[in-house]
Amino acid sequence: MKNEKILVICVLCCTFIFLVGCSAIFMEDSSVSGKELSVAEDHEILTYFREKYPDYTIIKCGEEDVTGNGFKDLIVIHNRNKEQNSMVVIMNNGDGDYGFSNELPAPAENQQIEFKDIDNKPPIEFIVSGSKGSNFGLAIFRMVEGEIVDLFADGFEDCC
Repeated sequence: MKNEKILVICVLCCTFIFLVGCSAIFMEDSSVSGKELSVAEDHEILTYFREKYPDYTIIKCGEEDVTGNGFKDLIVIHNRNKEQNSMVVIMNNGDGDYGFSNELPAPAENQQIEFKDIDNKPPIEFIVSGSKGSNFGLAIFRMVEGEIVDLFADGFEDCC
């Protein structure tokens, strides 16, 4: 009986130590991780964004020419504060100079950025999806004259 109690206590302690270790892995800061960024940590446009906004936590990035000028732009989903995520497009003008689009709310969790040429003409559209709790949403966007324009959304306001 005494050996069984010791065995149970050992199993519980090992389980506790394992769970604590696993939770530390999942609580890793995404601004340093690079696993979710989809671009290199030292990416030129990402570095520009970080220099401009050092207090923002970068969650996810996507790179594609969304302005139709032949140069790859960078979509950044970031956390301005603990209450809300935002997204912005850093527009590459091709001469080392970058511009910023308007900023829009972004999903709280499970953020994804995809690029699809929906209408078979430039610029390419991008789809942002994600969740907040049990709510899932997505929206299709296009850049028009330096502004992010929402073409279609389904549940997006509930996940931001």
